[in-house]
Amino acid sequence: MHKHIIRAGSFALLLVTLAGCTGNATSSVPTTVATTPASAPTSAPVATPVPTLSPSATPAPTSAPPRATPAPPSATLVPITGDMALPRGSVKDRPLAVMIDNHPDAYPQSGLSGAAIVFEALAEFGITRYMAVFVPGVSPKLAVIGPVRSARSYYVEWAKGLRAVYTHAGGSPEGLLLAQTSIEIINNDGLRSVSGPYFRRSGERLAPHNLYTDSANIAAFAASRNLETPDLSEIGFILKPEAPANQHPASQRLSYFFIYPEAYVGWSYDPAANNYAYFRGSKPDIDSATGEQIRFKNLIVMEVPESSIPGDPKGRIEQQVLGEGKARIFRDGAMTEATWRKDAGFAQLRFYAADSTEVSMNPGAVWIAAIPSMSNLTVEAGL
Repeated sequence: MHKHIIRAGSFALLLVTLAGCTGNATSSVPTTVATTPASAPTSAPVATPVPTLSPSATPAPTSAPPRATPAPPSATLVPITGDMALPRGSVKDRPLAVMIDNHPDAYPQSGLSGAAIVFEALAEFGITRYMAVFVPGVSPKLAVIGPVRSARSYYVEWAKGLRAVYTHAGGSPEGLLLAQTSIEIINNDGLRSVSGPYFRRSGERLAPHNLYTDSANIAAFAASRNLETPDLSEIGFILKPEAPANQHPASQRLSYFFIYPEAYVGWSYDPAANNYAYFRGSKPDIDSATGEQIRFKNLIVMEVPESSIPGDPKGRIEQQVLGEGKARIFRDGAMTEATWRKDAGFAQLRFYAADSTEVSMNPGAVWIAAIPSMSNLTVEAGL
């Protein structure tokens, strides 16, 4: 098998202990030696049920003691179907953009597999956060989404381009200010009294990693704002037919890290399904809502410069998500060099090939990872 290495580096890495992103809780990831970050599991992943949730009028305290290993929540699994294709011009209602916790005490999260788009980027101390974008009429209606976590200004910029109902739980000073003043979005902050009834706390996890919502509650909050639906015709992607099966490579693997090489994630291409399976280190990453490994049709890795916010007591960072930069797009087991571009306000994040034409996606969900440097990406492609 011919292999093309984008960046020299071993896939044999150790998972490390991650610091809590708010300073309120800490947890450790089991130390595991991985032969490849995206190697297929030796057995089918065990389904992990979704949390049992209970309403809470008063948010639980955010200074709960740490817990090394979160107890697995329990409830009935919710099947998710559909390919989440998002052709431009198909969106009729505001997307629902939800900030999802990625601290170890938040594993496994609920709902990522039902998102049409997922953004993955740093929060602080090497811990990342997701913004899962659910599109009415495209994404399934989910009974559990979360744990919901706080806003950052760069996520708000991405949400503005989608005219989203931006759902979060508090945030950095910069993120809160932007979310509260941006006319492009509907701001849905679960820590504010106006939004509180549309969220609930799970008694099976410790705060702040136990705040949840669902599709119906987010839609109900948006309806309560009585705002006119904006022009959504530019949201979505240009789609192309999937490559025929006889053109699928036997394998493709990629991994990337944000700050610490030991804390990497990986994706493994499945030629039969023509999609990519998500790994947290060497372990399959499971969506608690389905009990199955997270899989996406399209992967985008984009280089986004980041820097510390001077004087921020919690070590938060800022990321430059306006402008343009390098990107690499993975579909059909192949990689395409690209450039990402986004202007301020209503402008959407888009991706362009070397000839300045917009890169088309396969019909299906899109995962976008924003890493500080392309040198943090390793790709192994098999023919």
